[in-house]
Parts: sequence; structure tokens; C-alpha cells
Amino acid sequence: MTPRSAFNFLWTTGATGVWSVIGVTGQIPGKDPERFQRHTRAWARTVAAGIGLEVQAYGTWRLDPEGTYVLMANHQSHVDIPSLFLALPMVPGFLAKAELRRVPLFGRAMEVGGHVFVDRAQHGRAIEAIRAAAADVSEGTSIVVFPEGTRSSVREVLPFKKGGFHLARQAGVSIVPVGIRGTADLLPKGSKQLLPGVAEVHVGEPLDVATVTGLELPELMREVRARICELAALPPAADRSNA
Repeated sequence: MTPRSAFNFLWTTGATGVWSVIGVTGQIPGKDPERFQRHTRAWARTVAAGIGLEVQAYGTWRLDPEGTYVLMANHQSHVDIPSLFLALPMVPGFLAKAELRRVPLFGRAMEVGGHVFVDRAQHGRAIEAIRAAAADVSEGTSIVVFPEGTRSSVREVLPFKKGGFHLARQAGVSIVPVGIRGTADLLPKGSKQLLPGVAEVHVGEPLDVATVTGLELPELMREVRARICELAALPPAADRSNA
């Protein structure tokens, strides 16, 4: 690990710890949503300034800052998260894997911040989490889903999980495809080299509610994945689940 990369990791860890404490002690959700948004963006700006991250946003004019969406993006790096917070005109919640809830302080901060945890190993709990997220979206909170279900270690878009699509249908909102470029060069999955650089966030045309609810689920998933691949400038990975 280079000295710069070591500094970047220490800076990111420190910034996350500080803003997690602020979030938990402030008990943000339900009391002051605007305060939550300010803190979240402040965390993202702090991380970006420290590690030398420049975020370039494209197509955000397609989003109504007061609108409610399920935003679906490819996922190649932990850097994707602050990049999205800085690029999007609203501060969304995230559909996150249940393991993150067990991270000391950070997990509690995510819970306080209104993010939704999904335990894919427990089908019943996963369904309950999707229903809870759909209720939040129905009340006006946009949410980000990484439909690959994990960070990709290859320069491809992995096959999609169904949960985010069920969420959008239950909430009755548009799906917005989002392509993230460049973050795999800054912090690839499994790497300890956190580098400065540019992340691009490309927001595509929303799929309206009629399309989201009208298409058969496999067709809807193929359509969204194709759009994300185009926006991210990445090919789709082969589905080896039945291989």
C-alpha cells in the first residue's frame, strides 16, 4: 500500500466514524430529514476532498429533486456510494446487505439514516425488508439498489437479483437506470489501494410506472440491465447460475 493510499483509507475511515457518531447522536430520521441530508452530503464531500475524488454527473436533469424513484446502478467499488450521494439531486436511502448492520457504529448510523437491510440468506426476512423499503418509497423516499447484489470484481455487469424490481413494483414508482464509471480504477473489489481520480455517474431515462408494472419480470430485468450496461460502458457478464 502506498503512503497516499494509506492516508486515503485512514481519512475515509475517520470521516465515516465522525459522521456516524453525528448521525447516531442526532437521531436524524423522522425528526429532521433536511438535517439527515446535510450530514450525508457532508460525509460524502469530506471523503471526496480527502481522497481526491472528483465526481462528474451526467443526465441528472432527468430527475425531479422532489420526485421518488428506485435508482438502479452497477456496483464495482465502495467509492460508488459517496459518488452517488454527490451526483444525485436528492439524498436517497440504500438497499444494503444485512452484514453491514453488524458493523459497529456504522451499521447503527445506516439504520438511523433510514437505509434498509436485506438478509438474502433468510427469505422471509428479505421479503419483509422489501416491503418496508416499498413503504418508505411510497412515502416519498427514493432508494438506491445495486441489483447485482455485490460489487463486481470484473469489468462486466453481473446478473441481477429480483428484489429491487419487486420493490419498485410494490411501491408503484419509476425505475431509473444509473451507470457508474471509473470507480473500479480507484478502489477495485478486494484491493487495498484507494486512489484519487474521477468517478462518472450517468443517469438514464426513467422507466415509467406503466412499464415497470406492465412488463413481465424477466423482460423488465433484461431491459434495465441493458440500459445500465450502456450507461456504464460495460458488457453484461454471462449468467452462470445454471452452469
